[in-house]
Amino acid sequence: MKYFRKLNTVMKHFTIWDIGVLKVCLFAIGVLAGVYFFSFFDRILFGVWIVFVLAWVYIVVKVFGMYWDKE
Repeated sequence: MKYFRKLNTVMKHFTIWDIGVLKVCLFAIGVLAGVYFFSFFDRILFGVWIVFVLAWVYIVVKVFGMYWDKE
């Protein structure tokens, strides 16, 4: 738990540039993993879509929930 608190403190000091670079890094590793494991992901493509949709719905509900609570 102490590790995550320390990481959270570090993330609070990130600039927009730092977050952009982090997103580019994560995107690149995702593309590389997708290319490297193409045949593996081809077999479980439906499951990956399900995970994506569930994560997207969670983020949308959380963001709009926080937005509506602020008003």
